[in-house]
Amino acid sequence: MTAMEEHYRIAVRTLCDFTAREGDLDHRFTPSPSAREGIAGHLLVAKRRGADHEVELPLSGSYQGLVVSGRADGYNPRANRLEEVKTHRGDLSRMAANQRALHWAQARVYGALLCAERKLESVTLALVYLDIATGRETRLTEEASAAELAAFFEVQCRRFLAWAEQESRHRQARDANLHRLSFPHPDFRPGQRELAEGVYKAAATGRCLLTQAPTGIGKTIGTLFPLLTAMPRHGLDRIAFLTMKTPGRRLALDALARLGVARSGEQDVQPRPLRVLELVARSKACEHP
Repeated sequence: MTAMEEHYRIAVRTLCDFTAREGDLDHRFTPSPSAREGIAGHLLVAKRRGADHEVELPLSGSYQGLVVSGRADGYNPRANRLEEVKTHRGDLSRMAANQRALHWAQARVYGALLCAERKLESVTLALVYLDIATGRETRLTEEASAAELAAFFEVQCRRFLAWAEQESRHRQARDANLHRLSFPHPDFRPGQRELAEGVYKAAATGRCLLTQAPTGIGKTIGTLFPLLTAMPRHGLDRIAFLTMKTPGRRLALDALARLGVARSGEQDVQPRPLRVLELVARSKACEHP
């Protein structure tokens, strides 16, 4: 962990969700407790601990410009034990291994931050699972050295920084391309310019716009073009284009291809400035929904 100029800030849980998540999309260990039940469960565990038990311990550290911070659920200085508390409902043995690994990742990052802050040579990490239905705790522990935890922390940080730097390069290339974006037709149709101007002003000022236009004026291009033009000039991260029917979705994809910012099909291999994600209903996309 090094102290350098700050470029990024991220929470421990967000970091681990991004860098340590692995495995498949098995969601059978459900339903999970609600946010309110989770808070109540954490309070219950804290009340069961002794007076010397530190709760909601703020920790932070940095690595090559990335600042990672968060609050550890609990730490017992006398036992030198750091706890990460998770609430659950149902048979704990049914929890997927990749979900358990994600919980361990959070505990290890907190352990690395704790060891660095308090100059510890080692620490006992504990995953505490609380069944909200019965109040029963299940504790899993592991011993870890400060060196092991620091190495784990640095791996997670390097993974995030590699993605962040790649994303920054993509954003710069995207914005440069969108700054040069031009309307794909010689002129606007009647009413289309007014629509485009209204959409651009709404995007630039962060306001809502409710508009009604007749069929045939080019509403799709008249909406997407000003939004894409506003993206680099007003720091817009993404655009969501929602349609009620499938044909409208096809019109939007065709419009992006016509603007030259997205691929026109599988045969189009030229690099484009936009990442376009088409959302399809699970019943249509999944063989076994």
